Amino acid sequence: MNVFHDSGNSEPSIQMMKVIPFLKKHKAACVIFALSLGLGFAVFGDYGIAWDEPLQRLIGQYSFDYVIKGHKTLNEFHDRDYGVAVELPLIFLEQTYLKHDTHDIYRMRHFTIHLFFLLSAFAFYLLIWILYRNKPLAVCGYLMLLLSPRIYAQSFFNSKDIPFMCMFILCFLVCAIAFRDKKIRHFVLFGILSGLLINIRIMGIVIPAVVTVLVLIDIFMGPYRKRILMLYGVYLVLTVVVVILTWPWLWEDPAGRFQIAFSNMSKFRWDNNILMNGDFVKASAVGWKYLPQWFGLTTPVIYLLLGIAGFVFLVLRFFRKPLDFIRQTNDRNQLIYLVCSAGPVMAVIILHSVLYDGWRQMYFIYPAFLLLAVYGLSSLINARIFFGDLPKVAISILLIVSFAGTGFTMIKSHPFEDVYFNILLSKKDQYLRKTFELDYWGTSYKQALEYIVARDRSPVLKIKVANLPGEYNSYILKPEDRKRIQYVEADDQADYFITDYRWHPWDYPYPKEKKIFSITIQNSEICSAWKLH
Repeated sequence: MNVFHDSGNSEPSIQMMKVIPFLKKHKAACVIFALSLGLGFAVFGDYGIAWDEPLQRLIGQYSFDYVIKGHKTLNEFHDRDYGVAVELPLIFLEQTYLKHDTHDIYRMRHFTIHLFFLLSAFAFYLLIWILYRNKPLAVCGYLMLLLSPRIYAQSFFNSKDIPFMCMFILCFLVCAIAFRDKKIRHFVLFGILSGLLINIRIMGIVIPAVVTVLVLIDIFMGPYRKRILMLYGVYLVLTVVVVILTWPWLWEDPAGRFQIAFSNMSKFRWDNNILMNGDFVKASAVGWKYLPQWFGLTTPVIYLLLGIAGFVFLVLRFFRKPLDFIRQTNDRNQLIYLVCSAGPVMAVIILHSVLYDGWRQMYFIYPAFLLLAVYGLSSLINARIFFGDLPKVAISILLIVSFAGTGFTMIKSHPFEDVYFNILLSKKDQYLRKTFELDYWGTSYKQALEYIVARDRSPVLKIKVANLPGEYNSYILKPEDRKRIQYVEADDQADYFITDYRWHPWDYPYPKEKKIFSITIQNSEICSAWKLH
């Protein structure tokens, strides 16, 4: 069966499909994409610079200088072992099309990263449609991804975790097509995407590992063994070649340096304090509850329930007829998503891996989890065999209410959707600020700085900030405003003090009447500014 052509249907095949017929068939998804693209274009300038952004850009810059100018400074750079599949193209765009002013550079970065997210979200819709041939179901999955507050906000400024998640979606889509059609062009594309995935983050090797298992199954249980081996060889070779070609630091010693990068990432080098349940603990000592708790408290509840339902349905059906899940492509795909969502979680818990800043390092499991949620949704709807149309009606109402409520919360919190906590956590006054880390990216400094430079026209503004994003966010201000800011270290030197409350969830000792600016999300302050002198 062709990917875009169901039996008994006269639609053109994927090879012959034209753009206009495709758009007509998927009107709802195309409208959602157009609206989300227009919205992204309207709001991308609202987001500040995240803590890691200047460093991420520097990673790309060193690699650019190595490739274009032959500079060897990359080999001495502290974070030389990071992949640059995202950062290097961003630097090429920056060098080719932009004036070299940070205001334009970071705005370009934010829109480009968000555009990649929107395209991958549309690919997510296509994947669900391919699996189920059910457009309403695919639209629901599409909306679940777009209406994930933390994911949406970080799709503008998180150039590590979000692109990695997006590339997982593309790999899932092409994997489903490749193993269904078994055509070489699909495996070529799959190999390219897998190489880029591993370049972004080494954890991407999970995809080649899954592919290897699938190939072994097909060799032992299916026909066309020689063709499968040939396709697998093409895929594997391209994956390795793309990893090396797109990662300049590997060029001098591909195998040795890849091993170094893998070793460094498996024992990550960040072990600062994080706020967890009102107490500060080291990132290396947060315990197994950290990931489930953050995931459970920052994901819309209906998505959680559907994901759990999908997990249960899938496990029960697998143990009832395991061979069906091995032989049949669609059922086997569901098993892949189960492994790719639950497997990394179990690995992190067993290996005591370092996590911090919520669960952002694990965002790559989110598409697989949502695919389980879609599986759960489909299973519950099909339960009408026993309960009539009641499940379908009830679930439709719950989804509409959830989408509307989540969307309203995102609008109300904009542009700080990434501070979202669901209804399972108290929203009492300042409770969130004193219990969990909120604006750990520091993007709220942008709004505080804009407020000050707009209302104080002094030629020099002496500002003290609580941490580095307070300085980084001046880069996205207009040049004439940025030039007036002078950062100082002491209160007696400062005209203003700004904080995002990271590592300081308590109230500050400054007089209340001195506070001139504050951002409150879900009844907790995430950023405040005082005029000291």
